[in-house]
Amino acid sequence: MCRRLPQLNPYAITFQDLRMFLAFAGAVAIIVVVFAVLRVRRTSGRIHAGVIPGAILFGAGWAISRGCPAIPIVQVASGYLPALVTIAGIVAGVRLCRWANMRYFHLDSGSCER
Repeated sequence: MCRRLPQLNPYAITFQDLRMFLAFAGAVAIIVVVFAVLRVRRTSGRIHAGVIPGAILFGAGWAISRGCPAIPIVQVASGYLPALVTIAGIVAGVRLCRWANMRYFHLDSGSCER
């Protein structure tokens, strides 16, 4: 049985269809309220050097793949097993990034330190 996977709506990315924008705005509003209720405060300190290139790579990967990085997990859960190859690529990419950072870049990993 062949399943047809949903296609990305290109209008959602360019905000010609406001549903995606409203979903993001709603998520931000909810987390602001939760942080206020829990009295979460930002710790003082600088943004470490890996945040900016990491954000650029994350966004570029998301744009190139034309989809959310969580989609392969949903696909596997729904029975689409070829998505395991994508998940393996994600794991390999994370390990390669850690190796390259330890070997060449030595960027501060911030609060993600092991």
